[in-house]
Amino acid sequence: MDEDYTGPRDVNTDLVEITTRLGEPDATYRTDARSAAWRFTLGVVLVVGAAGLHYALWFGHLPWPRGALLWKALLAGLIAGPATGLYLIYFAVRGLKLWVLTYPAGLFVWHRGRVVAFPWDEVRAVQISGLPERTVVRREPDAVWYDLSRSGRRVFGTTVTLTRADGEQVGFPSTLADFPELGRRVQQETYRRLFPAMWDDFRAGRALEFGPVTCTPAGVTIGKNTLPWAEVDALERVQDKLEVKKVGKKKAWAQCNLTEVVNPHVLMGVAAAARDDGPSV
Repeated sequence: MDEDYTGPRDVNTDLVEITTRLGEPDATYRTDARSAAWRFTLGVVLVVGAAGLHYALWFGHLPWPRGALLWKALLAGLIAGPATGLYLIYFAVRGLKLWVLTYPAGLFVWHRGRVVAFPWDEVRAVQISGLPERTVVRREPDAVWYDLSRSGRRVFGTTVTLTRADGEQVGFPSTLADFPELGRRVQQETYRRLFPAMWDDFRAGRALEFGPVTCTPAGVTIGKNTLPWAEVDALERVQDKLEVKKVGKKKAWAQCNLTEVVNPHVLMGVAAAARDDGPSV
């Protein structure tokens, strides 16, 4: 059911077809209208406010500022304001008419008349953009995952993107109701399938690629530099960066953009297992 259809699709008809074939899902997630509405409203306010500021300045209703600080504030209002507003409008609108059904074998996504299946065994990559401040990494006997419970407080939202083995992608924005629970489920299920195979490759001496981060038995590599596991103190998220800390040093040994890291939850499990010289599952 993951092909495109030229005719209009009805969500109720499609959901009935899915549940008739597969039974009732473990959980169903759909767009939270309130979460989308306040972001959309804030975006419109910012865009309209910036437009009003442009009009007032160019038509002489407000004087042009004097001084560097006032110019910086003005440029923020004229440029950053509408850019932020447009992003918020986009983030709110793109998640509308989105349903996600989770099953033990995978999930089905209904979005604007298109149905896509993502079996857990076929998911090859998970990426998270817009992690909230003070996000906690949860560790269980058989899984590691980022707790997204603070995502609802983040104005710019959080998005979890899945990539299937054939390259098909789907993004889940935090405008979905119960988004933290969906994020937890996605990370747990994919970790349980990706980590064992990756750890076997690691123990066999093969390199594991996590976007800009590479893990081998020799150590962790970012760019052209490699730090041996015995010298790795921790991998930590600092704002929008992933930092590698060296034992005995406060300053980061190396860092990269966290949004570029592929399977960050699996990376944390591999790093912990490599430092302990044994798997965490």
